Amino acid sequence: HEKDTVTFTAPAKPGQYPFVCTFPGHAMTMQGALRVFPLGEGLKDLKFALYLGDWKKLPDFSTLTPHRQGEVTDNLVQLKLDDYKNQFGIVFTGKLNAPKDGSYTFFITSDDGSRALIDGREVVSYDGIHPSGDIKSKAVKLKKGVHEYRLEYFQAAGNMDLFAAWKGPEFEITPLSKWVPANWKGGGEKKKDETTGMPLVVTNEALVYRNFITGAGNRGIGVGYPGGFNIAWNAETMNLAIIWRGAFIDAARHWTSRGGGAQPPLGYDVLRPVLEASLPFATVSSPAADWPKLAPKTRADDYQFKGYRLDAKRQPTFSYTWNGVAVTDRFDTEGSGTTAAGKLTRTLTFTGKVPDNTWFLLAAGWKIEAAGDAFTIDAGRVNLGGHDFDNQFRLTAPGAQVAGKNLVLPVKEGRIQATYQWLK
Repeated sequence: HEKDTVTFTAPAKPGQYPFVCTFPGHAMTMQGALRVFPLGEGLKDLKFALYLGDWKKLPDFSTLTPHRQGEVTDNLVQLKLDDYKNQFGIVFTGKLNAPKDGSYTFFITSDDGSRALIDGREVVSYDGIHPSGDIKSKAVKLKKGVHEYRLEYFQAAGNMDLFAAWKGPEFEITPLSKWVPANWKGGGEKKKDETTGMPLVVTNEALVYRNFITGAGNRGIGVGYPGGFNIAWNAETMNLAIIWRGAFIDAARHWTSRGGGAQPPLGYDVLRPVLEASLPFATVSSPAADWPKLAPKTRADDYQFKGYRLDAKRQPTFSYTWNGVAVTDRFDTEGSGTTAAGKLTRTLTFTGKVPDNTWFLLAAGWKIEAAGDAFTIDAGRVNLGGHDFDNQFRLTAPGAQVAGKNLVLPVKEGRIQATYQWLK
């Protein structure tokens, strides 16, 4: 009873593309075809008439005398026909060829008012003084053949924009204007998606990616290990933030343009063992109590990040201090991350005097079931990047204890180990 959305880029070449469900036995009944339509024809014989005036709404241009008029040689609606920036209006007239009888949809948006007419009949309007936000549209029935297209526009003050497009029974949404809104998702030349397209592929050695990673705070360090294991370590909380399997991460969001925002994992089956702001240690008599968390936009005073060291396979060992204790945190893999048998083993070492009654938080969940040193944990669903994941996993740690909704380990000088596995 679950659902998800798959987003993909349709082929640029028009045509019919068949698809099937590859689950065994489904291809005979679960099949279809994706139709990619070409763009339609644009305007022909486009002309403009420019008027001067100060209006709050579109005037009756038929009662006015044009200040200047002429042809638009590239047949694209555009406003840069004069140096006027305020208090003017333009009427564009041209011809559109409907290739067959059917329903045709017309689109406009503008700053300020605009109106589109077909064969002298108003189709869609966006009148008044406003920014170019909403895209207005309306469908009309047209007979096959050439039709008269008229687009009216006025500019009061401030920004000026004018967008027009149309769509037919067998062609994609086709812009009729030179300017296209930045958020336009229709046909024609689209704004390039700068958040995808640069997947970092892990081969025979680990990859380290330091950037804003969804679920790993503002100082996230992502590590992709051979075999389909991936983690993100939070250098604000000094703790493991998330684990996932499959593909590592897409760097496009950060390596193109200005690189803003956090990038979610590229793979699947994301696990978040502890809450994002949870600190690793607590010195308490009862570890079942509320665990200490890092307050927003702060750093824990008793933790200091010391960086990480790469081994010959470029696998990092993270280092930090806590209350004068030197801590290292390292992860090693066994088997394949894409199977239930795959294991991710975490080893922490402690050098220095560890305070009495110190506990390490391994996991926190709604339901923790113990079987010796192995624990099955249901930590509730986790949402990252708009996708929900079952946050259920198996954790094996000698000496671990269930304390309320926490799974903890007592800490002394030396080392502790914990192994993470997916349930299936």
